[in-house]
Amino acid sequence: MAAIPATDDPPSLAGGVPVRELVTLERGEEPVALVPLDSEAPLGIGTAQGVVKRVAVEPAPARDSWEVIGLKDGDVVVGGAPAPDDAELVFLASDAQLLHFSAGSVRPQGRPAGGMAGINLSAGASVLAFSVVLPHDEALVVTVSGST
Repeated sequence: MAAIPATDDPPSLAGGVPVRELVTLERGEEPVALVPLDSEAPLGIGTAQGVVKRVAVEPAPARDSWEVIGLKDGDVVVGGAPAPDDAELVFLASDAQLLHFSAGSVRPQGRPAGGMAGINLSAGASVLAFSVVLPHDEALVVTVSGST
């Protein structure tokens, strides 16, 4: 995770700013989510291999970047958002599986922890999307199928 450096004049985002101008990414890294670091709610994270984690609220380290989840080889984060206990965590997999469950059922962990199994994937499947749905949000899943 990388943080935007603190300055006396915060960057203006009114006209849109490419992420690369705010955060330095390593080769192959892509931004997945922008989340407030001062949220009271734990950060919910889902990975392509079906791991879920809620990161306990802790002060940000005094470094330019830090890990928020330990990933297994070949795994990547596919989504993240603040996840209070009353929210729903949602996985959508490439084999048309949809799983949702209460965020409160996932105990918040410290930053170095690797999370826990969130969804069981069939052979060759991966998680396409991970979302956090708040209680007052209306959620709708739309699927598209083809004839091939």
